[in-house]
Amino acid sequence: MVRGSGKTKELLSTTEKEGLLDQKRELQDTLKETQQYGKGTAAEQLDQAALQGQINRIDTVIAEREPPKLSGIKKDELAKEAERLENELREGMPTREEMRFPGRNPGAVRKHMNWDRSNAPKIERYRYIQRLLNPEVPRSVENLRREK
Repeated sequence: MVRGSGKTKELLSTTEKEGLLDQKRELQDTLKETQQYGKGTAAEQLDQAALQGQINRIDTVIAEREPPKLSGIKKDELAKEAERLENELREGMPTREEMRFPGRNPGAVRKHMNWDRSNAPKIERYRYIQRLLNPEVPRSVENLRREK
């Protein structure tokens, strides 16, 4: 939990982290070039302090939003909670058949909307747990949906 906000913090996915690291590398390369070539070139026009500030902000975002390292006990607790949430979320969830062919299943869309609205906090908690347990490939709520 983020202190004082009442919300869980949004965690970086692997691709988001890689994107930020790529941006950081580009900024560092630009900063390095400005320091090498200096006076009388286009590099003189760049604000080195602003570039360093952007690099520092990227480092801060990565540090704040990176998934924490979990101990074995904490992982077990989260896995047990995820299993409990999976069972609760499966109840009343429209099947794949209903979602694939709403014309054959009148009321399927409303059923899904009502299910989604009533389970929103559980879905968010499940997504957060999955990002903690499996940062590379978190499980989706859609994986819980039954065929028929």
